[in-house]
Amino acid sequence: MRLPELPLRKKVLIGTALLLLGGVALYFYADRRGLSYRELIVVFSALVMGVIVFGGEGGIRLGFVLWVLTLALGYRTIAWTPDLGIHPAEILLWILLICIFAQRRLVASARLSLPVWLWLLVPFWMLAWWPLVGGAMPWDQMLNEFRNFLLLIPLMIAAPVVLQRERYWRHLLLAFFVASSAIALMGIVEYWLPEVAKVFPAFVSKAKIDFTDDGFARANFSFWGGPMATFICVLALPCAIVLAMWWRSWLKRALIVAASVLQILAIYIGGYRSIWLILAVQVMAVCLLRLKRQGAMVALLCLTFFIGGYQLVPGTNERVMSGIAVLQGHPIDSSGRNRQKRALGALKEAMEAPYGSGWSSAGWVHSDFLQVAANLGIAAAFIFVGGYLFTMMRLGRRVLGDLRAKSEQGDLGLALMVSMIAVGGVLAMEGVSVLPQLVLPVWFVWALVEVWLRQTAEQRELTRVVAAPYPYQWAAVRMTSSLKTDG
Repeated sequence: MRLPELPLRKKVLIGTALLLLGGVALYFYADRRGLSYRELIVVFSALVMGVIVFGGEGGIRLGFVLWVLTLALGYRTIAWTPDLGIHPAEILLWILLICIFAQRRLVASARLSLPVWLWLLVPFWMLAWWPLVGGAMPWDQMLNEFRNFLLLIPLMIAAPVVLQRERYWRHLLLAFFVASSAIALMGIVEYWLPEVAKVFPAFVSKAKIDFTDDGFARANFSFWGGPMATFICVLALPCAIVLAMWWRSWLKRALIVAASVLQILAIYIGGYRSIWLILAVQVMAVCLLRLKRQGAMVALLCLTFFIGGYQLVPGTNERVMSGIAVLQGHPIDSSGRNRQKRALGALKEAMEAPYGSGWSSAGWVHSDFLQVAANLGIAAAFIFVGGYLFTMMRLGRRVLGDLRAKSEQGDLGLALMVSMIAVGGVLAMEGVSVLPQLVLPVWFVWALVEVWLRQTAEQRELTRVVAAPYPYQWAAVRMTSSLKTDG
């Protein structure tokens, strides 16, 4: 059954009427009870929902861009049970999926498919529910972890639909970069100006600096909900590479550089040693592949911050040394020892129950690869790790080829590859599959990578088919297009 298609004028009128009614209702509510972050989040989510539902195909595309901005909401969830909180981003994502399938023309024009490794994981997702039969695990804890993996499916469907139009690559990456920059800016303001909590008491509850066991002065990122906010920064920061290539004016590039500085500083004061390591690997990758262009500037920028941090932030040297001890397998602080204990416990559980112990049985292991091994089984863990490695292998091969050929896709591919390095690091060393606000940015990057790999493969095939009968004419077209620049 096909849903009736409303004319554009009617959609605009309905949307305007709903917006006015919502504004009046919000005014009377604020006049009686005042406003807090919950009301503002509900209003913003309702507006995004209205854009998606009443905007048709354009509303779906714009709604997905606005959805990316909801990643900045952090820990602001709706509690269903004490062990299950619903994030506004996941509600909007499922609504987006429903609206996509309601638009048959949109679905028909997009090539919708899931990676093979994801299909292979689905049976393990179903089998991991078996402890519920005997009542061994609470249903809400199991559902909490299951749905975080399930969210990868609507993202894998929505991303290729929206990215059929090339300009939406710019919109999505810019929205992701803006959301990350806003998180970084708020965390930095809290860190050096804790009085901001008095100005925004409903949004910032604990701006006070925390000191770790090794004496490092750590930012709280209270607005987002915790220093885990820097996971988004390390995922979104590589977008600056391609954004600077798309917008070449000095003002736009200055804004991009300033936002990058904020995110690097946020990563630094966040104090996660694993994120520092991921950033270092990202910088080395950019330097190796783009040394003559962005690499030297990125390396100098990061080096300046970390050298300055030794002087401005207490306990930096101790933090670095304790991180090295963790990597060597001999943690000297309680955080490192706790992580090692959880990892060894999950590994032991996987060995004792190689077919898995069910959803949420391992708790928070701080490594999704080990957590999958304990919960879903060793075979599922091999599929999950293999899916990541296979994706990185395809991505690296494609990016290196595009960079050597000086293709227009080279910078976008490089940015995605550097972000995908962060995906692997976060999955391996932090563990994000326990909360939607942590896992959604990771799945978002992975979905973008899959779409880019598919689109570039189709573009190469089209080039090969078209160029074969007319090699000289196609060479002229390629030479002409290579001379075009984006001012």
